[in-house]
Amino acid sequence: MWQEVKKQWGQGGMLMRLLLINGGVFLLVTTLQLLTTLGFGQSSPWESGAVLGLATTWMPEILLRRPWTVITHMFVHTGVWHLLMNMALLYWMGRLFMVHFGARKLLSTYVVGGLAGFALYFIATNVFPGLQQGTYAYGASAAVMAILAAVATRDPERQIGLVILGSVPLKYVAIALVLLDYFALSNGDNTGGNLAHLGGALFGYVMVKQGDQGRDLVGWFERFLDALLTAFNPKAKSKLRVEKRSNRKSWRRKTKPETRSSRVKSDEEFNQEKKERLARMDVILDKVSKHGYDNLTKEEKAFLFQASKKE
Repeated sequence: MWQEVKKQWGQGGMLMRLLLINGGVFLLVTTLQLLTTLGFGQSSPWESGAVLGLATTWMPEILLRRPWTVITHMFVHTGVWHLLMNMALLYWMGRLFMVHFGARKLLSTYVVGGLAGFALYFIATNVFPGLQQGTYAYGASAAVMAILAAVATRDPERQIGLVILGSVPLKYVAIALVLLDYFALSNGDNTGGNLAHLGGALFGYVMVKQGDQGRDLVGWFERFLDALLTAFNPKAKSKLRVEKRSNRKSWRRKTKPETRSSRVKSDEEFNQEKKERLARMDVILDKVSKHGYDNLTKEEKAFLFQASKKE
């Protein structure tokens, strides 16, 4: 099993790594909590709800003692269903995200989107005491909502198959989830989570809109990671240049009109071409999810780049 995990980590790409990190943290937290329950350890100094000191909080005095939690909380889950729901949505939207923005932007959007969710949660809870509920917050929901909102902003008409409703444009799925979180604020059942979800979704939307204007809202985080990577591995600098050029091409939406053939295609030809294009895209996306974007051929990368421009 460990060999399979290492294989997926090495070949699965950034999406698989995010899934593995979340799953690994869940396994660690669950195991340590079980050992504590069985009497092999004490929960102190991590009080109930702090999730071994990984959960974040709206209380400044606690946050100052645990500043790392602004990052660690977005990889923490304590319930199986909470983990499965977030990871299913991350996998679903993450595949589409990489088509439009690339694997490099997936990590930065996940982290910065999670930070945006935390920021709204922290500020709103401190400004409006009526929103204060519990002490701690954790989960990947804000980060995942940022990715979902980014994809829905870039590709709003993409059809998403739902069990009861059938095919629905992605923009309506995103709007529905945002409205559910907004309406849920008045119930007070999960105020911190609802605020974080809204913050993440807002960031995903603004990130894409600002990106179309040439402003990269996650570039600072990528530069920070690049600095860390090159500090520990100087040979990685040349590879980073190639990745930056590749991702920069897919970041902005094309503004120049395409040159089209003067011949008008029949409905049958158009539908057949569309069917073949979608079938090929499904095959390539499946390859990305299993082996990572870096393992695609130049032809497959070019196809995804051209497909993203046509959306």
